[in-house]
Formats: sequence, C-alpha cells, structure tokens
Amino acid sequence: MKLTSFLFSLLPGILGMTLLAAEPVTVPSGGSDLAGEGASLKAYADPAHGTATKREGGGWKVDVAQPDETKAFLAQVSMDCGADALAPGEIVMALIKAKSSAGTASVEAKLQLADSPYTPAAPSSTLELGTEMKELPVVFHVTDAIEKGHAMLTLLCAAKQQAVEVDSVRVFRYPAGTDTSGFPRIRRTYPGREPDAPWRKAALERIEQHRKADLSVSVRGADGKPLIGAKVTLTLRRHEFGFGSAVTAELLTAETEDARRYREIVDRLFSRVVFENDLKDFGWETGAEGKDEHKQQIDQAFGWLGRRKIAVRGHYLMQVAVPPNLTEMTDAEAIRRHFLDTAQERIDFASGRVCEWDVVNHPVAWSGADLLSKRPGLEKLDREIFGLASRATSLPFFVNEDQIFRPGRQADETFAYLEALKRDGFRVDGLGNQAHFDESFLPSPEQLLAVTDRFAAVVPCQEVTEYDIVTQEDEELAADYTRDTLIACFSHPAYTGFLLWGFWEGRHWKPEAASWNRDWSIRKRGEVLEEWLGRRWTTRVTLTTGEKGIARWRGFPGYYQLEMGEKHQEFTVSKAIPSAVVELP
Repeated sequence: MKLTSFLFSLLPGILGMTLLAAEPVTVPSGGSDLAGEGASLKAYADPAHGTATKREGGGWKVDVAQPDETKAFLAQVSMDCGADALAPGEIVMALIKAKSSAGTASVEAKLQLADSPYTPAAPSSTLELGTEMKELPVVFHVTDAIEKGHAMLTLLCAAKQQAVEVDSVRVFRYPAGTDTSGFPRIRRTYPGREPDAPWRKAALERIEQHRKADLSVSVRGADGKPLIGAKVTLTLRRHEFGFGSAVTAELLTAETEDARRYREIVDRLFSRVVFENDLKDFGWETGAEGKDEHKQQIDQAFGWLGRRKIAVRGHYLMQVAVPPNLTEMTDAEAIRRHFLDTAQERIDFASGRVCEWDVVNHPVAWSGADLLSKRPGLEKLDREIFGLASRATSLPFFVNEDQIFRPGRQADETFAYLEALKRDGFRVDGLGNQAHFDESFLPSPEQLLAVTDRFAAVVPCQEVTEYDIVTQEDEELAADYTRDTLIACFSHPAYTGFLLWGFWEGRHWKPEAASWNRDWSIRKRGEVLEEWLGRRWTTRVTLTTGEKGIARWRGFPGYYQLEMGEKHQEFTVSKAIPSAVVELP
C-alpha cells in the first residue's frame, strides 16, 4: 500500500511536536469489525464543564468550557466495541474522524472496559486535532483481557478548554501476532530533530567544554619512584556521570546465558544502575517469605557491581501513591510502621553500597492516584521518612516523579512539593525525573533544557531516572529522540545521571520500549547507546609520561584503566580531584 505523507499540523511550541499523517486511510486486511452492527457514537459532558450536542449530518460536538486535567472523562465521545472479546497480544485499530472547531484540540483515545472501574485494555494515545476533518488511525496493543460485550473506545476531551467535533469512529480487531508495521499510522516528529539543528551543535560544544576536564596521573614503580618516559595507555572504564539502567538482582547473579549477556551490557556500557524493585518496601516486612534468600541475592549483586565500580541508586524508601502491595491495607498506623521499619532496614542493609536514595517516590503521581498523603494520620508520613533518612545516612536525597517535562499539574505540583520540603527544613539534594515518554507527547530538546533550568532553582542537581519511549512501530523516532534527550541532558550542568528503566525486552515493564530484543538482537535505540556511550563519549589515549612520571590529557572524568606493557592498574579522577597517583606492581 502506497501512503502519501503530508504535514498534518504544527502544534504550539509548548507542546513541541509535529504530526505527520498518512492519507488515504485504508483498513488493513485480516481484521474484524469490533463495534458490531448497530453500534453508534455516544457523547457526554458534565454540565459544569461543557456541553455535548449532535452535529448536523451525524456525529457529536463537545465544547469544554471548564477543563479539568485530572478528570478528562468529564467530557467524552465513545463507541461500544463489544462484538468480540479482547485478549492480551491482540491488536485493535481505531480510525477516528475528528477535528477542532477552532485552532488545535487534543483528545485522549482509550480502549477500555465500558463499566466501572473502566480498566484500560491497552496504553492510551493522545491525538492532536486540526481544523480540517480527517480520519486518524490509532493502533492499540491489547495488554488486558475484556469479555465480549464489555469493551469501549473512548475519546476523553475535558483536559483543556476546546471544541472537538467527532464525525465517526471505526474499530477493527486483529489476531495476536499480526504484523502492524504496514498499518496506517500518524507519523510524528519533534522540533529540533533535523541533523543540523542549532541546539544540538551548542549542546555538543557544552559537553566538550564542561563534561571533559584536564586530567593527570602520576605513574610510579613498585619502589615508589616516578616512571619517566614510560608509554602508557589510559582507557575510561566508567563515567563519573551516571549513565545506566534499571537492573534486577536476579539477572546480575543468575547462571544462565541470558543473564551472562545481560551482565555483559551492564559491564560494558553503564556507570550507574538502579535496582528496579529489589530495594523497594515490599518483601522487606518481618517474616516475609523468601526474605533471607532475596537479601543474599541482592548482596551478591552489590558485590558484582562493587567490584566493577558501578554505582547504585537506592530506589525507594517510600511511595506516596499507594503501591500495589498496600492496596488492601487501610490501617494508617500499620502503613506508617511498615514504611518506617522497612526504610530503616533497607538503609542499614544498603549502607554505603548505594550512592543516593529516592526518599520519596511519586509524591504527586498520575491523575486519580490514591495518595497516602490524603489519608488521615498519614499526611506527614513523607516528612517522617525524610527525618528518619536524615538521621540514618548522609547520602544525597532525591524526590522521584514522572511527567516533569510535560507542562501541567504533575510538574507544577512537584515544583511546589520541593519548595514545601525545603521550607519545612528538609534537605533535598536532587530531583529524579522519571521521563517516561510516549510519541503522542515529545517536547523539543530546547524545552527539556528550559524545564531543567526551572527546577534548578529549587534543587542543586537533577537526574533522569527511568527513561523510556513508546512509539507506534516507529523505531527511528525512538532512536532519534533517545539520542537527542541524552545529548540535551548530558549537556546541562544540573544533571548527574541518565538511566533507562530497563534495556532488554526479556525484562522490561514495557517490552516495546526495550533497546535489545528478547533474542538479544539490537534495536535502533540500542545502537544509539552503543554509539554515544560506547564510542563517542569515551576516552582512550596513549601517552608518554613526562617530568616526575606524570601523564596529562583532556577527557571524561571517571574510573580509568592504565596499561603499560603487560602491567595494568586502575584509578579514579574526577572534576573535583582531577589528579591521581598509580603505583604499578
């Protein structure tokens, strides 16, 4: 099928992306009508927020006068999709014909349970609408089963003040394993992606200027005397900057071929990691099943990482958004004791083997999250955990939250939360920016830098702690955005690290966002890591020691290996301490 691409709409600069759509839209073969005979569009608007009226000729118009970002469902257009049951792995394609009455509009397309609790069957997608009526394709990869007769396609409209017109919705179901690479889709991009973008040139220059340093090493023999005129090769093994990923203690210790390949990538590319779940609160309760064995496994993982000088983030001491292990617990004092007791034990267990702690995770969280801070008796539990951590360790303290790069409630409330902690006298050393991206919202690199400037006013350092990007079969977009986000963040002096939230499809919370496939073949976004972390941002020089046995060079600070013939030794140089002394055996 030949698709003609054309410029669909240029969104406001604050959103920072351009959409490209394919036209005409042709329904791929092999699917079945999920809406079924007699299905029709429905619309609803809460009277306090807007109106829903039938359009002349068919469809609906929804006018949102009082938006509510946290309750986008208060104005919506929907269609029942009950002709078949949905099972994980299946594909659903929706063709949504819609427009904005004026300017631009955006709707969140959700495939979900039609009844309470309206559980999503697949990740949602945001559609940006222009003033011309167009049929836009959305592909859903089903993750949760829904019985026949209970699915619904919903367009949530109430997040912003706007007028949305929906002419029609067509929905088709495809079997699991269907190749969707040829499906029609909205092709997206972002400002600053072009190869000669001025922001990238400036960022790379900043990296050369500020991330590198004038370094030196004094080389001595076993007798302690300087080795003058010695030829030495210096190779950066670990960046001082925290490039890395979330990992699991299991794969760092297992004796399997997958675990071996997993460790090879960690050892070769990363300077910092974070345990995905191993240091969280669950499983640390007194008497928890398998607790001692799990602690032994984490000990082994710490040992493997420590021998290789790979730093470890501590994640996390407490989560304000109720974590899954506490959803059934309602006793406020029991929850309080759970976090205070397990936080103390985890701090003591990790001790100096972590470089920093996420003291609080998700203090603001996603729309509709159940927050412990809203429960009587737990309003100040986060402060208690901060106080406990302050008494127990001098390690840097972080607050970890998502959607910091997206303008709106989550970013604004996180900023206010940091300010409030500081006003209350608590030490907050950094902001962990989770940075989970979806192609429906890709802010430009210049916007990433501007947001970083904003938060630099309240915290001394920032770190991308959980990066990933989900696209609709567009690996080139994922690779380019990963490259540019890496460059932008590494170029800003506020950042101390950049971590992926997993890198292998076989152990990733979003397998479609992995950098290596299940069979260890590499994706384009993985090639970005190999190119920039493995080749471009590294230092390897061969030098001859001068007076007093000193070799000088300009390179990235970090953990180095020095080789002289068959002899070798390791040493560390940093921005703060740019000189080292090496005594060869």
